[in-house]
Amino acid sequence: GIVSIVNQIIPEKEMPMKPARLLLISTLLLTLFSVGCGSDSSSEAESLMKKQAVVTESFVEAMTGAGSADAVVGAIETYTRDMKELIPDIRAFQEKYPDYSDDNMPEKAREYARRLQEASAKVPAAMMKTGQYMSDPKVREAMTRLTQDFSNLK
Repeated sequence: GIVSIVNQIIPEKEMPMKPARLLLISTLLLTLFSVGCGSDSSSEAESLMKKQAVVTESFVEAMTGAGSADAVVGAIETYTRDMKELIPDIRAFQEKYPDYSDDNMPEKAREYARRLQEASAKVPAAMMKTGQYMSDPKVREAMTRLTQDFSNLK
């Protein structure tokens, strides 16, 4: 499944931090949910893909530029909040249009899917920033909340 794909992309010995691996797995799951779904309404599919791409790109940018524990916490909390808001929309979309495939995805949504895939590929490197600040209790707490929230996606 997804975990074996992640292990092929980034072996556990290269990324042993469980929260970072969980975030990558969750991001890939959400990417698969989004790419595999769509609707008769191009704008609905487009909107979901755009939101997810922007949230992931913003997270990567914020983590990459984080120069303090507070900045890392802010990036993690914003990403967690934004994804928690987006997940119900993704699930509702899947339920509403269960037979939609990525073959039917409108061109603009494909562009957002590409952006999302590119941003998702940068998540592991961005998450390495947390390692610099894991001694800070606020960072550990934010990672714990993120891990718990993404664990509840199942």
